[in-house]
Amino acid sequence: MENSFYILMDMIIIAFGAYVIYQYAVMVKTGKIQQNMLLPKDINVKKCKDPQGFIKYMGIKQLLFGLATLLCGGIGLVQDYTGTANQAAYLLTIGVFVAFTVWYVVAMKKAIKQFWGK
Repeated sequence: MENSFYILMDMIIIAFGAYVIYQYAVMVKTGKIQQNMLLPKDINVKKCKDPQGFIKYMGIKQLLFGLATLLCGGIGLVQDYTGTANQAAYLLTIGVFVAFTVWYVVAMKKAIKQFWGK
């Protein structure tokens, strides 16, 4: 299959988006920050100065990141299977995904400074 690499990448992006949304739901439901792959390894969640403040600050950002990730992966997958998009459209979809990823990483770095003092 000619697009098998792109299909695999889009499926990974979709799975990651679902994981991000799941982690958001767990965080909001329990009111606790979970040690997961969305936080840097050197961050100890128990040392957060204000867990509820962190959840309030990052929660909606995490949800938006997860939804954008799911949407970009889904659009890419549809493009892969239907052949409806050219390379420029596919790159635009990936560009949107990368932009949301950068936005989320910058927000997370600010949150770590604010809520962990690092």
